[in-house]
Amino acid sequence: MKTSRRLPREDFNDCAYDATVTNRLAQGAVPPAHQLARVAYGLHAALERQLHDTLSELDLTIALADTLWQLDPALGPLSRRQLAERLGCDPSNVTFLVDRLEQRRLVTRARAGTDRRVKAMALTSNGIAVRSRLIGTLADAPMFSRLTATQQRQLAALLRACLSLTEDCTR
Repeated sequence: MKTSRRLPREDFNDCAYDATVTNRLAQGAVPPAHQLARVAYGLHAALERQLHDTLSELDLTIALADTLWQLDPALGPLSRRQLAERLGCDPSNVTFLVDRLEQRRLVTRARAGTDRRVKAMALTSNGIAVRSRLIGTLADAPMFSRLTATQQRQLAALLRACLSLTEDCTR
């Protein structure tokens, strides 16, 4: 995993923030919701960094990995529109992503029921194995594995609560 070299602060003297901004931050005037947003974004970035080597090894982009992630076997096959909603993108983008995954034999498409226009998409056994590898990479990450089992359950419950509130807002 790459690490970036940190430049000494004096290298940035000609490019400084306004004193009112830095004073407010120094005084701890950051609202709790903003602190939470910063931590959530930091977690998101850390998760992507954790996945980097596995994605490279599997020759996957973040978008392809997200598609595999969203095709959760527990949900059953999804239509292109349903998958687009889960990915937060246009259905035409789903076609491109699924084409690439289908070429690699990670996803399969079949007619959904009696409507020939609707295709159902699901992971193949290889797709399930790759998805499991992605999940395992994150589950084994130090940010989670170093927490106690109780802390892991608490964090999972809090994150589920956040996600359920998000789902309520999009309905």
